Amino acid sequence: MRLKRSVLKLFLFTLFLLTCFCSFAQFNRDWSYTYAEFKDDAKENLYFRFEGNSFMKNNEYYNKFIQGYTLIGYSVQPSLMYYVNSKLRLKAGVHLLKYDGVSEFTEVLPVYSAHVVLSDHLDMIIGSLKGDVQHKLIEPIFDPENQYTRPVESGLQFLFKNENFRADIWVDWDQFISDGDTIPEKFTSGLSSEYFLTKSDADIKVTIPFQFLIRHVGGQISDYSEESTTEANVVTGVKLEKKWEDGFIRSAGFSNYIAFYKDLPGSAGYDFTSGKALYPVMNFTYKYGEFMTGYWYAKNFIAPQGSSLFQSVSNRDESYYQEKRNLLNTKFSYVKNIGKQARFTAMFESYYDLDSNSLDYVYGVYLMFTPNFFIKNIPFD
Repeated sequence: MRLKRSVLKLFLFTLFLLTCFCSFAQFNRDWSYTYAEFKDDAKENLYFRFEGNSFMKNNEYYNKFIQGYTLIGYSVQPSLMYYVNSKLRLKAGVHLLKYDGVSEFTEVLPVYSAHVVLSDHLDMIIGSLKGDVQHKLIEPIFDPENQYTRPVESGLQFLFKNENFRADIWVDWDQFISDGDTIPEKFTSGLSSEYFLTKSDADIKVTIPFQFLIRHVGGQISDYSEESTTEANVVTGVKLEKKWEDGFIRSAGFSNYIAFYKDLPGSAGYDFTSGKALYPVMNFTYKYGEFMTGYWYAKNFIAPQGSSLFQSVSNRDESYYQEKRNLLNTKFSYVKNIGKQARFTAMFESYYDLDSNSLDYVYGVYLMFTPNFFIKNIPFD
């Protein structure tokens, strides 16, 4: 017990010292983004786009909340992209996911999206979304591993950005129902936003994040026998960031998140209907990647889309419940660009449970490949 308290005091003291002179945010996963940004100078151009993601992620888990396992395989998404004009882009293709050691593809999904520029600050995407890690949600409410287990989100999305505010609003509809079905309707609605309190060229940037996620399972027209559930997570806080143009250390930052859980109709089946958490995080971006460390303190916290490591109810044993969670989390990444559209990344993550004095860790390597190949200019009549 004394050792556990000493480790926590040392961490919090280090956190306090670092926030006195510098301050980034949740772990940066820009290296794993796959969505093609809209080009306003590609009118009537047709492209072939190929998104490739090869991965090996080994989860060495020894806790009571989730069992250890390894993800190794690849996903590819070949598609055609056509710019109708400077305001509309159409994309159609197929997403293929295959794990090594399996003879058949795990997923074969058609993908289609229409990306519409509604104004200088607002875009709309309908169909296959700019999703998963690109929502920039914190890990406790949205597991970044979704990129390898459920990489295609479909529905409706609005993206807003100006000098002072950024917002990503979406509905991901992952199970459709018809009248009389015995399966439930499932969808996730989300908001990921940031309000910038300082100018973009300020020496120290201050940002207020706000994240909101709702997971609904049910549906009025379904004959699904169980009661509908709607669970919500809300996250806010403050982020401070200091950047340097040159040198080995490129940025340093501190974020302090407050997270909440609410079972809106009270039908999720837990002994509690609300919970909360505190999540201070430090980040250092260096020349080749990033280092992050954070402390997760939670009471009765549930996030249906979040990493199982941060929850109060076990994913491997529904009867196991731990009211309070005290977790130290660290991450380290090395990123190497291989040309303009290919990136190699190696990562190591650790999760130290202060209550059980147990250590879980993750290591992995990833290769992303996202080129666009120009085919020809085709007039749209």
